[in-house]
Amino acid sequence: MIKKILDLLKNIDVIEYRGNLNTKITGISIDSRKIERDNLFFAIKGNNFDSIIFLEEVVKRGGNSVITINEFDEKYNNLVWIRIDNDRETLARISSCFFDNPSKKSYLIGITGTNGKTTTLSIISHILNMVEKTAYIGTLGMKSDKFVKTHLTTPESPDLNKFMYESINKGYKNFVMEVSSVALKLKRVHSLSFSQAIFTNLSGDHLDFHKTMEDYFDSKLQLFRDLEPDKWAVLNVDDDSFKDIINVINCRYVTYGIKNKADIYAKDYEFGIDGINANVITPIGKIRVKSKLRGKFNLMNILAAISSLILKHVDIEIIEKGLEEISPIRGRLEPVYDGKFKVFIDYAHTDGALYSLLKSIREMSKSRIILVFGAGGSRDKTKRPRMGKVASENADYLVITSDNPRKEDPMDIINDILKGISNGFTDYKIEVDREKAIRIALEIAEQGDIVVIAGKGHEDYQIFKERTIHFDDKEVVEKIMEINNA
Repeated sequence: MIKKILDLLKNIDVIEYRGNLNTKITGISIDSRKIERDNLFFAIKGNNFDSIIFLEEVVKRGGNSVITINEFDEKYNNLVWIRIDNDRETLARISSCFFDNPSKKSYLIGITGTNGKTTTLSIISHILNMVEKTAYIGTLGMKSDKFVKTHLTTPESPDLNKFMYESINKGYKNFVMEVSSVALKLKRVHSLSFSQAIFTNLSGDHLDFHKTMEDYFDSKLQLFRDLEPDKWAVLNVDDDSFKDIINVINCRYVTYGIKNKADIYAKDYEFGIDGINANVITPIGKIRVKSKLRGKFNLMNILAAISSLILKHVDIEIIEKGLEEISPIRGRLEPVYDGKFKVFIDYAHTDGALYSLLKSIREMSKSRIILVFGAGGSRDKTKRPRMGKVASENADYLVITSDNPRKEDPMDIINDILKGISNGFTDYKIEVDREKAIRIALEIAEQGDIVVIAGKGHEDYQIFKERTIHFDDKEVVEKIMEINNA
């Protein structure tokens, strides 16, 4: 794709420019290492550095233009230099324009909330794909005709728009996207046109970035504020934040829930160690749910998905068939061993997610729960003692270990967790090495126990201060159990 810079600047407030705006560009990037010939470089000023410092590399790689909040530098008079006053918002708008506004040519469903985004996305995209070609974008990556691994729950706006543009050209009509609070704050989805926005739930997370719960929630609200009057919000009526969302939206909405009166709700539900059985009452009739997914929190994810699918006019029979087909989602209460005892891995890395996870297991089984968990380093520290409290109040035995320590000392993180352990609770061990911690849990486990390894789920790496290593909880369990069974 090739476009003139001038065509991309329509409705953009340009402070000043140098060079020929009829210059043609072949792509957009915010990463100087990915610049190709005649690309436009967006120099973003972040909290830690201004990427304008990489302009020399942009020139070496053949970039021909830059958009930045910085004043013109004579050293780069061979570049088209465009100065604006809002780099993030401008990046999103120009990215959409360059790729012909793909979100306006498709049906885009955005999912936000602290927990449940990936599972809800997986259910919706699986069932919509039974009707017409549907792509997804989220924690697990981007998937249309091929899979693209990503490092962000919600990628940067050039990557989002490029993926959608290319997918539409391959016949994809729908996109289901996880929308993180960070992405909303940084305007990665600004200028995207959402047909639906789904809210799962709210609990504390990402406070290292947002600093306050108010800012965290307000960032998520932006997805709903931007919905046009003829679009839809899908809202969890059981979550305390429900009324706050209602107060900011100007669009139509549908509610789902279990405890409170909702448009779409579950009754006669049963949670077993092998899955969920329930009847879901909807405006178009009763939907029988028979699912391999486990726990009450997954029933809530199913309700959110059903609500979205009904708005998309998917038939009841297709929804029922799709729900029965879906296997446990990678790293989401995923069974990885079933023998004398059972082992599950889960991505729960907040106190809210940990509570829902453990509470759901209690509802499924009366077995002893052995929990392996830690907390991420260089991230929200406030949730660590809350996680310790939730774990000690809802599991029977804890093995407290490392998650992704990043730049922190793992023991400092563990000590933060220990501050929340309930008074008098002593059934825990500390083991910094995550593989050894998992081994301890498996050695402790007895007949009928349930071992839950939480925090990393689908991740296949572990991040330390000076290196990142391959590490997969599932692989570790399989390796240990094979040795034990030999």
